[in-house]
Amino acid sequence: MPKFQFIGLIPAPIHVFPPHQHTTWEIVLYTHGRGVAHIGGTPYPFEPGTIICMPPKIDHREDSEGGYRNIYIHTDEYPAAPGHVPLFADGEDRPFFNAAMMLYREYRLQQANWKLMAQDLFDILMLYLNRWTEAGHAPQIVERLKHAIFENLHNPEFDLGGAIEDLPLSADHARKLFVGNTGRTPLQYLTALRVDEAKHLLRYGGYSVKEVSRRVGYEDPYYFSRLFKKWVGQSPEAFARG
Repeated sequence: MPKFQFIGLIPAPIHVFPPHQHTTWEIVLYTHGRGVAHIGGTPYPFEPGTIICMPPKIDHREDSEGGYRNIYIHTDEYPAAPGHVPLFADGEDRPFFNAAMMLYREYRLQQANWKLMAQDLFDILMLYLNRWTEAGHAPQIVERLKHAIFENLHNPEFDLGGAIEDLPLSADHARKLFVGNTGRTPLQYLTALRVDEAKHLLRYGGYSVKEVSRRVGYEDPYYFSRLFKKWVGQSPEAFARG
């Protein structure tokens, strides 16, 4: 497992970082501005959310007409082929940025057990990169739709069809990608999340079926009851009794 070594950030926009190299891998998350990172003579455009994993002992520099900021992390190793420069994009809710800022705080404050905390947070960052490596580009569409579903889990007015239409590809293609990566249609995925939430509320929340129905995004408690029984095999009332 790669070991965390250092984290720093550029606090104010800069326009140029001169050529340099490191003996370690450098994982860079660009947080503000647009520009180009030149790594071993190859240009890599960046924007907010771009993550570039820069190999050791290779000259790299950065240029940005409007100025840029980033967070940079050093590690002793990275699972990439020789000469390969892995590129990623942070998620819509910025999970990589949020974890990186927690790591930066631990590294700077160095409170009790900070080294263990720092390595654990770095491991989380690596897990994100591993996940995105395995997923590739197309499932970013899947993650975008999953995020929209999750954010609207309790919203009875959520337009799932509209969310699919908003994706930058055809609705049929989006559904096929979603099924291929989750094993469920977007509607089945949303329903499964809502039913799981309802099971928890019925068993431990002490709510009525009508209240649970509304809390998980269904205005009609009778429709919710039929749906719940279809998915769980028993009525909400029976499930609540345990």
